[in-house]
Amino acid sequence: MTVQDLRVGMSAEKQYSIDYEDAIQFSEISGDWNPAHHDEAYAAASIFRERVAHGMFSVSQFSGLLGMDMPGQGALWLKQSVEFLRPAFFGRDYRAVVTVKAIDNDTNTVTLSTECFDEQGEKIITGEGVVKPIPQKVKAMMD
Repeated sequence: MTVQDLRVGMSAEKQYSIDYEDAIQFSEISGDWNPAHHDEAYAAASIFRERVAHGMFSVSQFSGLLGMDMPGQGALWLKQSVEFLRPAFFGRDYRAVVTVKAIDNDTNTVTLSTECFDEQGEKIITGEGVVKPIPQKVKAMMD
C-alpha cells in the first residue's frame, strides 16, 4: 500500500502465541538470557510468579504486520515507541494490532498506533510507529 491507499482508522492485526522454545531462539538472537525468561525458580520468586516472555518478542510482531500487511512490502519502519504495560507469559495467545493514526503525504510517512493484547483483551503493550510506505511510482512499476 502507498500513502494514497491508506486511511486514518484502517487497521491490521495478527494472532500469535509464545512458547518457551520461542524464548530460547529469541535469547540466541538477542543475547538476552535474563533468568526472568529462563529460570523457573528465579521467576517463581519474582512479582510475576512465573517466567515471562521477552517483551521485544511481542514488539517484533509489528514488523510482520508493517512489512507484510499494512502498509506492506517495501515499507520502511522508521520509528517506534513502546510502553510495556503487562507481561506476556508462555503458552498463551496474544493479538498485535496496528492502526493508522495520521498520514503525511508530503513526507510519505504514516503514523500508527501499535498495541498488543492478551487473551482477556487486556492491553500488554502500547506504542506508536512511523513507517514510510512504498512510493506510488515504485508501486506503479511493480504492477
